[in-house]
Amino acid sequence: MIGFQCSATISQPCIGRTLFPSAPTHQPTNGFHSRPAIPSSNLVDYFPVNGDGLRLSWAHAANSRAKLTHALRGEELMIEADVSLAETTRYPVPIMAHPPLNVSDMTLEDWLVDVVRSNSGKGIKLDFKSTRVVEPAFRVLARHVDYIKGPLVLNADILPGPNKPTASPVDIWTFLILCKTRFPKAIISIGWTTLVDEMSIKTGYTRDMVDHMASLVKEYNLSQPLTFAVNASLLKYSICELQRLLFQVPNSTLTVWAHPHEFESNLTLHDLILIRKSFSMGSVFYDMPSDVLNQFRVEVYNN
Repeated sequence: MIGFQCSATISQPCIGRTLFPSAPTHQPTNGFHSRPAIPSSNLVDYFPVNGDGLRLSWAHAANSRAKLTHALRGEELMIEADVSLAETTRYPVPIMAHPPLNVSDMTLEDWLVDVVRSNSGKGIKLDFKSTRVVEPAFRVLARHVDYIKGPLVLNADILPGPNKPTASPVDIWTFLILCKTRFPKAIISIGWTTLVDEMSIKTGYTRDMVDHMASLVKEYNLSQPLTFAVNASLLKYSICELQRLLFQVPNSTLTVWAHPHEFESNLTLHDLILIRKSFSMGSVFYDMPSDVLNQFRVEVYNN
């Protein structure tokens, strides 16, 4: 795109359990902002983090009742969980599980009821693991969305990523059209399927991958807030490409994630600092293990 310059150092049926006859009118009293009628373009606008995405904290994989309860009582501002389809009954049911697991002690309905009952004002991020789960899960979510106090992020990997990952992307049309039409106030999070281990990392996100993603934003006329989910081990090889993506999609952000094992071989604190220096502090969120983020914050804020 003309005008862009890279700089790596710039600053089926499921009985509904909705227990609420009408939408609440009171505001949360925990200091968080309620989800506005017109969606904000950035998660940092919802929470008291001084416009810094590094200060946003995450509870990861809250896919069981115990983990969700812990996350709701904890200090994390965002709760992330995975939505899969249990097909062990006559009617497939959306449950909270990350493949290859296909069992859970919580359905998506149970999970959302507990979140709403908590009245916590925390944000939630739901990661949809297959195309088949999107439509039935969205039917469930539609019964509860008006009672969720904090920001709602809907995530799916809709394009194939680097290094030939084996996971199939979620169907682009299904995910984006349903997000637009059913949850226009939600933040859309889209990314690439990922294969990350010590032997598989050969390259990061390519310019073609980035341009394809940007073209989808235009093709589907996405006007909702957008964040692009990117893996840190791949991002460190493709900072210029992701700068290009944010340039092509104004007001968008990155959600940088990593598994704990990546810090044993692929990632270092220096890599995270480089990422931090390459983007504005309000345009990147770090969905990573808490011990890593604590070290990262100490290094950043003490220096």
